[in-house]
Amino acid sequence: MACVPSGNNPSGKESNVEHSAIALFLLLSIGPLYSQQPSATDAQIAMGIARTADQFQGRIRYYYQGYAYPAGQLDSILAVTRQQLLDSLPRDAAPLRAYILENFPASIPNVPHNKQIDMRVCGPYLASANDVLSTLKSVNAYRLDLIVDSSPAGAVFELTPVAGDKLARASRGTLTNVWRGIYNYTVVKDGEKTINGTINLVREKGNLLRCTFVHSSSTSTPLPCELVAAQ
Repeated sequence: MACVPSGNNPSGKESNVEHSAIALFLLLSIGPLYSQQPSATDAQIAMGIARTADQFQGRIRYYYQGYAYPAGQLDSILAVTRQQLLDSLPRDAAPLRAYILENFPASIPNVPHNKQIDMRVCGPYLASANDVLSTLKSVNAYRLDLIVDSSPAGAVFELTPVAGDKLARASRGTLTNVWRGIYNYTVVKDGEKTINGTINLVREKGNLLRCTFVHSSSTSTPLPCELVAAQ
């Protein structure tokens, strides 16, 4: 049984994809998905991602016909597609680039290039690739102004992306033009237990990171911060 990826049938027309990407951005900009408004750079990134997604479907269209094929063919398609996604982003978008490198498969591991594969082998990897593409296409703005706040106030926030520069801000404050990606955070305040956690600014909605401390004398463990929509 050959590998048949999930998803809609591709249109194969890049011009229609670009127009659709622009229309999608206009639609999302008036909705509640994210508070940040898309910029011209966001629209350019969105068009590149939409084009890459369309080309990916075109490259695997052959396999819809039920043919078996060596793993190396899919490895090549995955690697080219991942590189195209990276090329769609500015160099300073390190957290978002890291998200793609971590989540979009570049190959099927531990499978020789000449081995014939079917859906049992490649299905999860194609599903992961399509999931990343769909997620990136659904994002409104690829950067956001992230508000940090704590209770009690007066904390020091430290956000560290998987790749890129460390961000720090005393509570309450706003970190402007933060690229979406995955961040580890540490929130510190004298007399309170330190809060540590991770936020995924690609998949999670919201632009306010709200943290509630537990006093150092308490036996309770502080909960992770919440990412919510700012009021």
